[in-house]
Amino acid sequence: MPYRLPSAEDKARYVRTRFDAIARHYDLFNDLITQGQHRWWKRRMVRRLGLRPGDRVLDLCCGTGDIAARCRRSLGASGSVVAADFSLEMLKIAGKRLAARGGSPAGAGATAAVACADAMCLPFGEGSFRAVTIGYGLRNVAGLEGCLREVYRVLAPGGWIASLDVGKVRSAWLRPLVAFYFFRIVPRIGALLQPGEEMYAYLPHSSLDFPHQDRLREVLAGEGFTDVELVEYLGGASAIHFARKPGPG
Repeated sequence: MPYRLPSAEDKARYVRTRFDAIARHYDLFNDLITQGQHRWWKRRMVRRLGLRPGDRVLDLCCGTGDIAARCRRSLGASGSVVAADFSLEMLKIAGKRLAARGGSPAGAGATAAVACADAMCLPFGEGSFRAVTIGYGLRNVAGLEGCLREVYRVLAPGGWIASLDVGKVRSAWLRPLVAFYFFRIVPRIGALLQPGEEMYAYLPHSSLDFPHQDRLREVLAGEGFTDVELVEYLGGASAIHFARKPGPG
């Protein structure tokens, strides 16, 4: 039977429940389906943000906290990072990852915390963060524009959002090859890790309703962000968007 995406009304509950189910295998799954490249893309994303000692960063839809851990290395003793997600099983892993690095030189003494939070209604005050990072999260939120409004609200003037997610392949000849890999091979890799777990079919299919990376640039601008930049990898199959909340940086 073909996979069917959850309804808009059921999406949040479905995503939270299924991410809880795959939390222990999530990092390995990402390593396998990207041949480890997702780590390099995340490193490039964080580096390009230009984080400074003393900055406060929110890693939204943090998953296992790998982006939060990367941000922490640049924040110094006076900085802080909050890893936020609504999957409690993901947060358990993120908390252990951040705690393990707390006393290391890589951590640089920056404060780290985890928070159970819905991306559609963030429990943080206006202007709380200099940067918000999102790794493979925007396509899983209940409402794209509503989530971006919340990010805009919690960003300080001059602050940046950086979002890594899937994109649309631009090359006509490469597109069917990537689609075959994404929709046929990726779910089979997931099935080897966790037989019968349907989340591995959801992940590629969730890209169908996610806007083209050019359209997402327009959505970001429409929500008030400026200086919108797009960086693509693998012919557009993976994309990072950077955008700034107007104001002094």
